[in-house]
Amino acid sequence: MTYSTDFRKLALAKPAQGISIRKVAREPGISPDTVYKWKKNPVPKGYPKDRKPRKISRQALLQDVAQYPDAYCAERAQRFRCSTNAVHKALKRYGIRRKKDP
Repeated sequence: MTYSTDFRKLALAKPAQGISIRKVAREPGISPDTVYKWKKNPVPKGYPKDRKPRKISRQALLQDVAQYPDAYCAERAQRFRCSTNAVHKALKRYGIRRKKDP
């Protein structure tokens, strides 16, 4: 659960007034460890950085599956110039069943 920055500031101001961190944490029902973490880093971290684009797009993979329905992951990997693991993960992500190795 994420708490607002204002709530964090209020909670961190109380130990400066002489109130123990345990008492500060007990009032709203949060863990004292949480207050200690806020003390180390009072500003919440933002969202993670943007990811690099996926190697295999959904549309390209669906087109490849339609064109080569009996292809193995290794064959698809050669066409997409990536690893068989990347093909397997893409198939799984998009809910497409893959052909097993012989």
